[in-house]
Amino acid sequence: MTTKRYKRWMAAALAAVMTAALSISSGLALPAAEPFAEFRIDATGNDIRDRTISVALYRRDKSGQFQVDDTVEYTCKLNRATMDAGFFIQPKADGVWVTVDYLTDMNGDGTYELLDGDDSPVWDVMDLQGSLAPAAEEGAPTLTNGETYILAPELLVHRSKEAVQARTAGGAAPLDVGQGDIASQDFPLCMIKLHRTDPADGEDYVQTYYLEIYDRVLIPFDISPGSWYYDAVKFVLAEGYFAGTDDGLFVPDGPLTRAQLAQVLWTMSGSQNAQMSQFSDVSADDWYCRAVSWCQQEGLISGYNHNTFAPNDPLSREQMVSILLRYARHSGVSLRTGADLSQFSDAADISPWAVESMKWAITNSLLPNIEDSLRPGETVTRAELAAALYTYELNSSMR
Repeated sequence: MTTKRYKRWMAAALAAVMTAALSISSGLALPAAEPFAEFRIDATGNDIRDRTISVALYRRDKSGQFQVDDTVEYTCKLNRATMDAGFFIQPKADGVWVTVDYLTDMNGDGTYELLDGDDSPVWDVMDLQGSLAPAAEEGAPTLTNGETYILAPELLVHRSKEAVQARTAGGAAPLDVGQGDIASQDFPLCMIKLHRTDPADGEDYVQTYYLEIYDRVLIPFDISPGSWYYDAVKFVLAEGYFAGTDDGLFVPDGPLTRAQLAQVLWTMSGSQNAQMSQFSDVSADDWYCRAVSWCQQEGLISGYNHNTFAPNDPLSREQMVSILLRYARHSGVSLRTGADLSQFSDAADISPWAVESMKWAITNSLLPNIEDSLRPGETVTRAELAAALYTYELNSSMR
């Protein structure tokens, strides 16, 4: 890739992003009347999101080391898919070839590194069997018009990890990323380009696809790998205990409601049938009706006076652990308790009916973010429930 070609591609990325067939995004380096190839995804988890990314372009200096040359921020269509995906490429014209580059964020500053090798390419090319290898001077093989080629997610993940190793200090092409730990590359951000030189005008055209590969579930955009609750949220999503919101977010700091906890416990128990509850504020068409009915039947969550459930009321920390203790007993889980609550400055604030539950929760490390206070009456968050369930599951599996 020449400097000229990179600049032309970046200008186009800033100017426009088009949507191609099957809801896959494509940014063209130069405008074309019709896409010259299709890129399709088949996965159990797949979505497309607008994402603003910051990219630092690195070039080799005279000594052969990569140094930052320019930084640009732009918005693109990001295709996210789980590891069970199949990526299919089908040319619609002769002379199409494929390259793959990897955007890395090795120092964790939120800016991706992208390498431009000039005379020594540092990206991959795809062969006719769907394998990837570093680009060579002779270029990439061209694909047959009309044939379908498969690019495996395992290969993209493997090559992205190798790219990280190659770009770290001590590798073949170290970057000037400063000292400090190398950030974990949890979800590779791959830049897949379908190329073609038009014989009619001699111009080079590129369809660019940004692809992020996840393990089992797509992680909501408001969940960062650096968050204390990251592993817990990933667990509850993978197990199907929790779902995101309609806009694809998890809302980790959002209050946990009585209906939400009922839904989680009902799901954890296999979504069993139950007689319809008689709560005056729970109707048959409410999304939480079956869960609330089951929790009431099993004695896990009781109602209030006047035969109400108050599904949207937020739960306190002591209410949550009391309900979880009932669920543990219902599930036949061996219970350990005995924590000394007097070590906490607000132990006297615990309601009498919640003392036993609090002892159990502290003994089993179910309440996150505690130092010298328990904050029993504070509203519990969705992330805090996720953390409690994650720890609960770990404790249960070790018995």
